[in-house]
Amino acid sequence: MLKALVFDMDGVIIDSEPIHIDVVVQVLKDVGARPRHHEIYDFIGVRNNEMWAALIKRHGLTETVEELMERQKIYKLERFFKGPLEAIDGIPELMARAKAKGLKVALATSSPKYFAEQVLTRIGVIDYFDALVTADDISNSKPHPEIYQKAAQALGLLPEECLAIEDAYLGIQAAKGAGMQCVAFKNPNSGQQDTSAADFVVSSIRDIQI
Repeated sequence: MLKALVFDMDGVIIDSEPIHIDVVVQVLKDVGARPRHHEIYDFIGVRNNEMWAALIKRHGLTETVEELMERQKIYKLERFFKGPLEAIDGIPELMARAKAKGLKVALATSSPKYFAEQVLTRIGVIDYFDALVTADDISNSKPHPEIYQKAAQALGLLPEECLAIEDAYLGIQAAKGAGMQCVAFKNPNSGQQDTSAADFVVSSIRDIQI
């Protein structure tokens, strides 16, 4: 029996992947690399520190992970905390329907907690959430199932009682590995993601039926 919805954030709640990718590309250019936008899509759902470690090796950078993350943070704060931001179409309505039906709602995001809280507050949906599980709470990035396992635990539920909503291949793998059913949202701004492992695939959040 379905008792909860567990949302990924980037690409599901907000259409943020293009912004994240622009920021990463700008940081790489700042330090002399010659990045291509499409290569950054490989890291959707991966924690920041792991992404930067891989990019340092790939581009032969001399900067540390910490230095690159600090530069990235400055750009991100400017774009997400000061610029216009809104929920993906249908998200507030889906959360409201879930709560009206007595379902719990959780977040499972590879973004840090301070960032997730600010984003959810800015778009007016934070009060729907019973639990937030972020990069601060896990040791292993998606596709490892840890983040979805912890989301279920935070809700006091079994994974099989939860439905995950994801836009990326790594996230779908994480949700399925945890034992959840998964809806894949085909967000065109999330790149060419393999959604074949999902239980359901939708092209609009409004197509998700509870």
